[in-house]
Amino acid sequence: MSASVVVFDYGSGNVRSAVRALERVGASVTLTARADEALAADGLVVPGVGNFHACMAGLRAADGARIIEVRLAGNRPVLG
Repeated sequence: MSASVVVFDYGSGNVRSAVRALERVGASVTLTARADEALAADGLVVPGVGNFHACMAGLRAADGARIIEVRLAGNRPVLG
């Protein structure tokens, strides 16, 4: 059984490339902005490209900072 991985779509980053790369190595990938899916997945990928300030603004608007914090507090994998 392959790991379920969410690529978090918060409006920044090259999400399509991240999805394709993960699928290529056998992960079951979901692209979503939904917090419940991001919290439930085996792994979370938070892609980021460009201006750090813009990425953080997007993450805050999508509740991404809380999602990452909850996952890390529970020793759940996050790749950013």
